[in-house]
Amino acid sequence: MKLTYSLNINCLMKTKLAFILITLLGTSFSLKAESKPVKASVKEATVFFTGAELIHNATATLTKGENEITIEGLSPNIDRNSLKIKASNGVLISTFEFSIDYLSDGKVTNNSITKRLQDSIEYYQDKLQLVNTELKINSDLSEILNKSTDKNVSGSEKGLGIDELVKTMDYYKSKKLELEKTLVKQKSYKDFYQKAIERLNNQLKQESVKNNKTSGVLKLSLTAPIATTSQFTISYYTASANWIPYYDINIPSTDKPIQIASKAKIKQTTGLDWNKIKLILSTATPSNGKIAPLFNTWFLRDIGPVCAAYERGAKKQLMGNSSQMGYSYADQSQSAIEVTMHATELRQREKISNESPLYIVDGIQMEEQEFSTIDPNMVKDVQVLKDATSTAAYGSRASNGVVMVTLKSNMDDYVTSNENDLNTTYDIEIPFSVPGNGKEQSLDLKNQEIQAAYKYYCAPKLDTETYLLAEISNWEKLNLLSGKANITYDGTYIGESIINTKSTQKLLTLTLGSDKRVAVKREKLRDYSSTKFLGNDVKQIFTYKLTVKNNQNKAINMVLKDQYPISTQKNIEVELLTKDTTTPTINVEDLGVITWEETFQPGETKVYQISYSVKYPKNINLGL
Repeated sequence: MKLTYSLNINCLMKTKLAFILITLLGTSFSLKAESKPVKASVKEATVFFTGAELIHNATATLTKGENEITIEGLSPNIDRNSLKIKASNGVLISTFEFSIDYLSDGKVTNNSITKRLQDSIEYYQDKLQLVNTELKINSDLSEILNKSTDKNVSGSEKGLGIDELVKTMDYYKSKKLELEKTLVKQKSYKDFYQKAIERLNNQLKQESVKNNKTSGVLKLSLTAPIATTSQFTISYYTASANWIPYYDINIPSTDKPIQIASKAKIKQTTGLDWNKIKLILSTATPSNGKIAPLFNTWFLRDIGPVCAAYERGAKKQLMGNSSQMGYSYADQSQSAIEVTMHATELRQREKISNESPLYIVDGIQMEEQEFSTIDPNMVKDVQVLKDATSTAAYGSRASNGVVMVTLKSNMDDYVTSNENDLNTTYDIEIPFSVPGNGKEQSLDLKNQEIQAAYKYYCAPKLDTETYLLAEISNWEKLNLLSGKANITYDGTYIGESIINTKSTQKLLTLTLGSDKRVAVKREKLRDYSSTKFLGNDVKQIFTYKLTVKNNQNKAINMVLKDQYPISTQKNIEVELLTKDTTTPTINVEDLGVITWEETFQPGETKVYQISYSVKYPKNINLGL
């Protein structure tokens, strides 16, 4: 009996001990479960021609001493060497570890757009399945009706009587018509559901480009001097973003300045949506930074083609790459500071005179209460009129002064351009959003005007079309970037051109399109062209006539070009014959290109000639 009692006591104690251990383990697991990960949000992005630097902010509540937190919501596509983390309130970051969460497929459904698309696809798939079932049933019924009617009509030896036949035919007609109408309607529904599912799947594929099936995760080991709430700033470089410049160029007429609107196209697939962030565009290209080259001794030796290819590859490797990130951030706009100062000054005067100043915003009078709600960052310019100047312009109501405010009306008013020794940055002053699906977002940067000289150009040997060119001098002052340009002339889109800022030419030339009102014709003159045999040599003379007519009702400047061959062998002689040829304005002998540049009056026609001879051995075929 005692033994049994002792065994019971031991079993009871073991059970209690096991319960305590399970409780402690459960408590520890529940405590660990309560340690939720911290969500980081994108606050700022500096986008380069290739790649971007993202800055995230996160907030975490820490206890005194050692802490471990996990920060989620980072891009999975980052350069880990560029990762930088800062913490506030004296929190020390002991260690950090970046990893990618590949088990976050379910996070796709957290995207509201993706969730709606998936729900809609499931809805239409259910509808499609139901209509397919009904189609099959009604098709089977129609087939049964056909067989039953055939059997009923032809099954009897004597056949059906007239009354029975009429009843059978009436029944068949009404039932068959009912079934066919139902089948047509169901096929229409089926076609509609299939097209809806196809459209939704295509849109879902577009949304899935965001690559938000994975997430960047940062695990931090921290030491806090006191229990505190710390602000974390995380920055890193990612290659999954870029921007390109482009231009909208408008020419109102050839006697007015060219209007150049500089714009940018931005896209990113970082796996994150950038919602109302601070955006900076930079002309720097971190991935293409290079180390300045140094000379080594140049030894000459005989090398084969394999060695030559190897050396070319080795030279590329020796150049190396080094990231160069140079960018600056603009301070608060000067106009915003000015409007605050002027408003404060006039309010102080108001306390003395018990009268408020007159507020004029974009030419419209505004009450003080409404004026005080204006965002200072939206102010472009502020002018203050006082004393006699204000009353002379606005009467006695302005005796206490006038605040004249001009608001920013265009996107380029919110863009601040900054230059340093290496690059240019464009600081966007208002929050900007860029989705993570890779769709390009357009942004206006700045508008400029500049005078240009207009000329008509034709090289009829290559193309008989006559092109209108705009030549811009001192174009370096525009601080343009290479890119495509959409050309509009007198309000009509005429095509696309290219701005090449790497050119070493003094003039920036834009091709504005062809003009058929300036006609050019090139023809070979048979009477002035000949072939002669001189011993073992052949001498050929070629003469071409170029006719130009200005069919416009105004004078134009015309540039006409043609070409003669250049010899690279001693036994081939080429001579430009100038005696019977209109003297060109320019003759570039190295290229064999001659140019005539003249002014044409309305309706004027001019004729030009180019003549040259080629002497070469009979056994050579030059393909002239």
